Amino acid sequence: MTRDKQLAAGAIALVLFGALAIKQMSDDAKIGSKAAQDAALPKLESTEGAEKITVTNGDKGEVVLEKKGEEWSLVKPVAAKANAQNVKLALENLKELKVRDRISANPDAELLKSYELDATKGVHVVVEKGGKALVDATFGKSGGRGQLLTVAGTQGIFAGTGFSSFLFTRDAKGWRDVEIAKFEEAKATGLHYVLGDRKLDFVSDGTTWAGAENGKGIDRFDAEKVKDAVRALQTLNADDFADGKSDADVGLDKPSGSLTIDLKEGSPIKLAIGSETPSKGRWVKREGAAIATALPSYAIDWLTPETSKFQKALPDAGK
Repeated sequence: MTRDKQLAAGAIALVLFGALAIKQMSDDAKIGSKAAQDAALPKLESTEGAEKITVTNGDKGEVVLEKKGEEWSLVKPVAAKANAQNVKLALENLKELKVRDRISANPDAELLKSYELDATKGVHVVVEKGGKALVDATFGKSGGRGQLLTVAGTQGIFAGTGFSSFLFTRDAKGWRDVEIAKFEEAKATGLHYVLGDRKLDFVSDGTTWAGAENGKGIDRFDAEKVKDAVRALQTLNADDFADGKSDADVGLDKPSGSLTIDLKEGSPIKLAIGSETPSKGRWVKREGAAIATALPSYAIDWLTPETSKFQKALPDAGK
């Protein structure tokens, strides 16, 4: 190899070495920057053992839930038994939350507002155990960058994944236990209605249903219709609560009727039937309950039935 070729090869090697060195330095810088970025991201603790949840949904008010023994209770804005499944889903969802990036290191009030992270729009969630906050974060807009959030104790706006806002933006009713009555179809042994001057009684011997109106057999009685009634009544959930209302306000000072459901085991379910709700449902009050609850319109078909609902259709006279 001539001297000129040797010099040219050396120059090329030097350029390549320099390029590789620059790339390595750049990669090292990126790794260092990523490490610094990861170190600056807030770390959210596990919600295991949570004892209190506070959710402030912008200017819509505050919801507070507390665990008492093994059960969750709603303590604000009203005192009531909590919907255990909805609480469980919310806590499990926070376990899926991952903070990925810092969007802004020093956001001002205007930026927080634009990202709906201010007090009027943000969803502020605090989960506590023993008085210590496991999670204290405010959630705002969600979009291409992910779920935007701020975390107490860490400066900046961050982007994360895994947060399901609908689990936290429920109104107070959405956090309440809505169960009015629940039983297994096979455990029902009797339905007893008092509807004005009509008394409907249906009794099962474990195999067959018998029916009577005011103590007399029902013409064209259809036992299958009683089974339909039992299936419809085996799960009754409220869609509203009579907080602040008296029995007279919901027609339960003088109930328009009642329904008693006998079961193979345990006490019977006794419901007093009140007036119609604004949404065409019915106010009802289970014996022993503190307040009345509203059954939605689609759930009251078998609550105040006409006798004809338990009868077979008349034969077609034209045939």
